[in-house]
Amino acid sequence: MELGLGIDTGGTYTDAAMVDLGTKKLIAWSKSPTTPQDLTEGIVSSVRSLLRKEHFDPAAIGLVGLSTTLATNSVLESRGGRVGLIGIGWDTKEVDALGAERCAFIKGGHDTKGRELDALDVKMLREAVRSMSDEVDAYVVSSMFSVYQPSHEDRARQVIREITERPVVAAYELSGELGVVERSVTAVLNARLLPVISDFLDRVEDALRSMRIKANIVVLKGDGNVMPVKQARERPVETILSGPAASLLGGSRLSGLDNCLVVDMGGTSTDIAYIDNGFPRVGREGAQLAGWRTRVRSIDAATVALGGDSEIGSDLHGDLKIGPARVLPLGLAGERSKDLPRRIMERRRTDFLVTARGPERLSGNQLQVYQKVGELGLCDEEELRSALPDIYLVRETARELVRSGHLLRTGLTPTDVFNLEGLYVIGHLASSKAGVEHYLEGTRMSVEAYCARVMHRLVGRLAEEVVRKVVAEEIGDLPKEPTLDRLVQLMAGERSPGSFRIDLRLDRPIVGIGGPARLLMPSLRGLLGAEVVIPEGALVGNAVGAVCSRISEALTLRIQALSDGQFQMVTPWGDAQDFRRAEDAVKRAKELAGEHAWKKAERAGARDIALRTDVREVRYKDQKGMEHLNWIEVTARATGEPEKGHT
Repeated sequence: MELGLGIDTGGTYTDAAMVDLGTKKLIAWSKSPTTPQDLTEGIVSSVRSLLRKEHFDPAAIGLVGLSTTLATNSVLESRGGRVGLIGIGWDTKEVDALGAERCAFIKGGHDTKGRELDALDVKMLREAVRSMSDEVDAYVVSSMFSVYQPSHEDRARQVIREITERPVVAAYELSGELGVVERSVTAVLNARLLPVISDFLDRVEDALRSMRIKANIVVLKGDGNVMPVKQARERPVETILSGPAASLLGGSRLSGLDNCLVVDMGGTSTDIAYIDNGFPRVGREGAQLAGWRTRVRSIDAATVALGGDSEIGSDLHGDLKIGPARVLPLGLAGERSKDLPRRIMERRRTDFLVTARGPERLSGNQLQVYQKVGELGLCDEEELRSALPDIYLVRETARELVRSGHLLRTGLTPTDVFNLEGLYVIGHLASSKAGVEHYLEGTRMSVEAYCARVMHRLVGRLAEEVVRKVVAEEIGDLPKEPTLDRLVQLMAGERSPGSFRIDLRLDRPIVGIGGPARLLMPSLRGLLGAEVVIPEGALVGNAVGAVCSRISEALTLRIQALSDGQFQMVTPWGDAQDFRRAEDAVKRAKELAGEHAWKKAERAGARDIALRTDVREVRYKDQKGMEHLNWIEVTARATGEPEKGHT
């Protein structure tokens, strides 16, 4: 039996799962707290625990699959290297929207037919590179319509490499999609992530070797496919949003269902997505993260700020509110400070501050506030202000540190309610109970009744979000409007005092993944008229998905309908070909795209490759309502299994 080791570094826990690569069945798993200051510490802890549990021989592991939130979090927290962007043949006044520390725009670029607009201005290029050399760690070159003719990006990269040894990213190599701004942002984020991911992968490889694991390593991408470590070092931006992809894949593999709706509820959020033929649907638009519009392929998932760590409180009307803010559950905070129940009752509050990760990149007032919270161990904003009388705006500074992830705020969460319900116990039970009792001061409601109310609302929220995803797949996203919100609630099983009811029936089973899955999701069966499956190993779906995916490479060629009735195909390598008939153009495009995608998959280490080609026509209507062909897209996708073995 050849073993596969899946590793997932999540926001709260780092999971390790051992899988039979032949059957894709889960054999054993383990969990350890994630260590933000050095993610490999959590990885080593989880993997060592797994190896000891079943006495696995490290030499029997043929593949390691890695899923990490590092790239996503780095983008969210603006961490990484400094980037200089060279725009070729285009310009913009909104340079801040590009994400680079320095930008320069020079002559060059091509048109939609791959014809040169202007000669590449090599003199301006050299001047721009030298002018920003002291302020950047990497360069990006992004040329107008480089997806049709990349020669200016290739030449610019060559020139920059003659001047400096710093990395140079060519935008066309990361995306074949149109949109020079989005393509440039994608390349800038990629360049920013190069040192972050490279350092992380170095540490992971060293950590695995220290445990005598020498298997090939693949890294999960945001679209649910994997890539070898070498490629991940060059294209780290493709790993953003890979966490949801891992859990959705894991849900399908663990349940044995190739066509289903996976609902993954974690600590921070809930992801809902369709699985077709064993793989998650991929969105047509590029991934959006922290306001950046990219051309990174990512799964088409609905992500909702609802999880085990969502803050429980009241809205303006006094009604129960869950989320969207994430806080540290009181039960977990109580592990750090066993006198938390007393503090809650004395201070008459549940929102205290604790340190989260190290003080990297902090200085001045921020560093002083961070250090004081660490010194006090657990404090509220008023105590912190009293302890730092010489610092102005202490409260505002503390809130900045919460937003940046350096500090955590404690609060009552669903995790605390699960503790009190006896569904599972995480952390300090007395702290969870003290939090609920604080909320119930002055009311006649019992702790048991309050917990039941929270559980009921959680199930209702889950049902509503599933309905929204299902409806969005059919007719598009529903706007947030009171009447539609009420309709969604009725469709999600809420009973109306009026004269009608809506009974929903889903045509696909729901697979529940994540810690709260077995506690909440079985109730969806009655509300949504769907089969609900909570597979064994639902707690480590992400780690299973990380090692049970495939390598997949694609190329899309566009055939433009010309005004004279002919058809023109322009390839990314600058080869324009004209055809009299669309059928001939499509046939040639299939051949070229298939050959190119196959070679890319082979270079990525894929074995047992299968090729699929899809053709899509894009049409438009003229002023008279007559429909005409605009262009044809031919997409070839080569898919295979990652190479197993040892390095």
